Amino acid sequence: MNSLLNNKNLQIAFLITSSLLIFLGRQLDTGITNFDDAYYAQKAKEILDSGAYWIITQAGEPALDNPPLPFWLTAFAYSIFGVSSYAAIFPSALFAVGIVLMTYRLSLWLYKETWIAFAAAFVLLFPGIFIDASRRAMVDIPLAFFVTLAFYAVFKAKEVKPWYLIFGFATAGAILTKSVLGLFPVAITGAFLILSRQWKEIINPWFISGSLIALTFGFSWHFVNWQHFGQEFIDVHFGLLIFNRGFGEEADSFYILGYASDFLKNYWPWLPLALVGLIQFGKRGFIEKDPTSLLLFLWPVLAFLVMSTSKNHTIRYLLMIFPALAIVIAKTVATWFDTGKRNRALTIMVVVTTLTVLFVNATPFQAKVTLGQSSKEVRELAAIINLNTPENQKIGNYHLSQWNPKHAVLFYSNRILEKAVVAKPEVLLNELSAMPGKTWLTSIGEFRNLNRQYPNTVHLIQANNKFAFFTAAENKKNISYDFSGLKLPIVK
Repeated sequence: MNSLLNNKNLQIAFLITSSLLIFLGRQLDTGITNFDDAYYAQKAKEILDSGAYWIITQAGEPALDNPPLPFWLTAFAYSIFGVSSYAAIFPSALFAVGIVLMTYRLSLWLYKETWIAFAAAFVLLFPGIFIDASRRAMVDIPLAFFVTLAFYAVFKAKEVKPWYLIFGFATAGAILTKSVLGLFPVAITGAFLILSRQWKEIINPWFISGSLIALTFGFSWHFVNWQHFGQEFIDVHFGLLIFNRGFGEEADSFYILGYASDFLKNYWPWLPLALVGLIQFGKRGFIEKDPTSLLLFLWPVLAFLVMSTSKNHTIRYLLMIFPALAIVIAKTVATWFDTGKRNRALTIMVVVTTLTVLFVNATPFQAKVTLGQSSKEVRELAAIINLNTPENQKIGNYHLSQWNPKHAVLFYSNRILEKAVVAKPEVLLNELSAMPGKTWLTSIGEFRNLNRQYPNTVHLIQANNKFAFFTAAENKKNISYDFSGLKLPIVK
């Protein structure tokens, strides 16, 4: 049995199948969250509608914050599956499968042991931070994919120099996914070559070509948008969204420990093993001059240290280092286990992965954000919102956040919820009098208070346990519930 489990082809087939079932299972009717999934999914929807691939919009307005590669791929998924939550998540899930496979293949290529390769893939999958991110329509998993591919190419380039071209295109993909964060492969590889005194490699034409490819193609979107928007693009993309968010926000004096705190909370049971492994890999890299150990040490450590200087800490931003940590942990543990312990551990890993597949696909139980219903109440109201709000009219916002559920409303109903919030009932009454045909969204609690204070003033179009969609009482006669001419659902 153990010899069968150690078969390379069987392990690869098992990991690909399990990963697909874990990442895509129970996705057909769970929806996506308002932050940030619906925001990104809407950008891809507008690319599909407009056919404009370089000038990205959100709610019809230019969006200068995110590079477009993930949205291009999501728009392509929409063209195949139709616009839906499932299609929005699909590219991220496929990228995650690619990361699992690359982690396995890189481990196997470096250490020539299937146990280490399978253990590395297992460590990457668990705990659930990686799984949770892989089941969301976000850009962090695509970034992690391109960063992993870039380092995979650097390792392969030791023997076959043209792999540096793959390194260049992968880094370009990372930049086109998350802007300057995509520069980590170039920066870390450069530091690796300098620290390992590989001076000839730095001036190797293949490495230089790969680096030029990374910068030229990676910053192509930035160049196009700078040409189109000028200084506004620089101020918004690099100033407001990168510099201010990363270094300009107020934080306590210990903000630099934010990522350390995140890992201390979320990276169990692997955290002690990762720390021990990094110490060993650092020793082998710097003292014993082992280049493989040095690069596997620098990949997570340099990224962690640089990202820690930012004041905006979210652990998913560091998913790009998870494959390296997984390989370090697997190799470290392998040196402690004899054959019997390895076989028992392999059996446990297969069983845990199988149980996770069953948990995701064959049970109703919820865990973390992606195994529960997301934006459920917005999806319930989406059709009635679309039917009763003209395409050129925004939905009034009474007592809701300026951002939530704005993105989900737009994605699922194709209608814009106003960012400006009306918080005083007197102001609302003036608005209802001035524009009686306008529709509004609020919480069910606020609507009940409003209706109790001002009876016969507002008309409830539809409500659920969270939101109330309403209009002025005098507009009641114009409200329609005839969905015969409307394709349902607006977005599944």
